[in-house]
Amino acid sequence: MSRALSQIVALRAALREVRRLLDNASAELDRLQGTLRAELEEGVPTPLQTPPEDLPEPSAHRRAHRPGRPPKIDTDPELRAFIRARIDRMTFIDLAEEVAKAFPPERRVGKSAIHSWWQNNRR
Repeated sequence: MSRALSQIVALRAALREVRRLLDNASAELDRLQGTLRAELEEGVPTPLQTPPEDLPEPSAHRRAHRPGRPPKIDTDPELRAFIRARIDRMTFIDLAEEVAKAFPPERRVGKSAIHSWWQNNRR
C-alpha cells in the first residue's frame, strides 16, 4: 500500500472516531434537554408564598428611600439632644470638642458630621 493510501485510510478511521464522539455528545445533549424540559414543566418551587409574620417594621430612613446608613446623630437620641441643645451657641469645631469630652469614642461625631446633620435638619 502506498503512503498516500495509508494516510487516507488513517484519515477515514479518524473521521469515523470523530463522528462517533459527536453522535455520543449529541445524544447526551438530547438527554439533558429532555431532563431540563421535564424540570421546567414541573415548575420552580417557591418556598415562601407569604412573608414571615415576625419581621420588624422598616426604619424611617429606608421608608424615605434614603441610600446608605442613617447619620449617627439620628440614631443616638442622647447625642442628638446634646447637639440640639448647643448647636445655636457653639461653632461646629467647639461642638465636636464638647461631644468628644462627653461621649465615648464609638458615639463621637466630628465637625463635618455635625455640619451635614445640621444642614439636613435645620429646615
